[in-house]
Amino acid sequence: MEIKGKIFNGIRCNTYIIEEDGKDVIYQEYKGGSYYQAKKKYDILNKISKYANTEYIPKCYKYIELKDKAVLYTEYKNAKSLKEIRKLKTNFSISNIAKELCETLYKVHSIKDSDYFGWITDDGCTNGNQSFIKYLEGQFNRFEGVFKKYLSKEEIELIKEKEQNIINYTIDKNLKPQLIWYDLNPENILINEENKLSCIVDPGGAQYAIKELDLAFIKMEVCRNEEEFKSVVSEYKKLDNTLDENLIDMMAILVELDDIMLRLQEGIYIPIPYCSNFRKLIVKIMEK
Repeated sequence: MEIKGKIFNGIRCNTYIIEEDGKDVIYQEYKGGSYYQAKKKYDILNKISKYANTEYIPKCYKYIELKDKAVLYTEYKNAKSLKEIRKLKTNFSISNIAKELCETLYKVHSIKDSDYFGWITDDGCTNGNQSFIKYLEGQFNRFEGVFKKYLSKEEIELIKEKEQNIINYTIDKNLKPQLIWYDLNPENILINEENKLSCIVDPGGAQYAIKELDLAFIKMEVCRNEEEFKSVVSEYKKLDNTLDENLIDMMAILVELDDIMLRLQEGIYIPIPYCSNFRKLIVKIMEK
């Protein structure tokens, strides 16, 4: 195997460009607790390829299980990550790709073959959570289990208050499970030489939740200011005017807590989104 370049080091996997059968492909290695994700992402990408015809999701060629790791091979399109583009072109805006990005996500969100909310595994949707409230409670319990090792009781109570506000807001909503990407960030959004969207590299945590959670990821992980985010919301609403902006803001809290939790566990830098709900808390954590 000839490694021709490294795309990025993720929290759960390493991603390379390699040559396979005379063409460049994306090669991802999953080890330890992330081993299962190779098969999961293989299944998700094939599902999207079958039900959502879009040029912006790469084809998935194969996955292989080895003794100490699982590997995934997907289509490579010659492009740079959004993270790289921003270093080279400081004036690049998400509004340049908002239309294509939203059209792609809308097609993914339109794949509705689950009656349950929750994580997707090789055996289907986990936990059998029939309500979004139960799904949220499961997520919040994950956070609390980690945060109690790092945060004060008062800080945890502040987080729990925000979590309860989210639950209260969603109680009367008739929310239906949708397939969502879940893990959108500047490293897995690729941009071509014309400053247009090339593809989204990685389906991330892929789960059944609500479309507002994907939009929250874009707000917290991808956009650098409110103007960029509004351009995304505007484009998505052209496709689906049921998008709930208040719910996006609620889900942004969940996204930020999830990011803080994962990075605390890994002992790595915690970025502060432009619209952070926990700016002071993150600064305090990073100063320790």
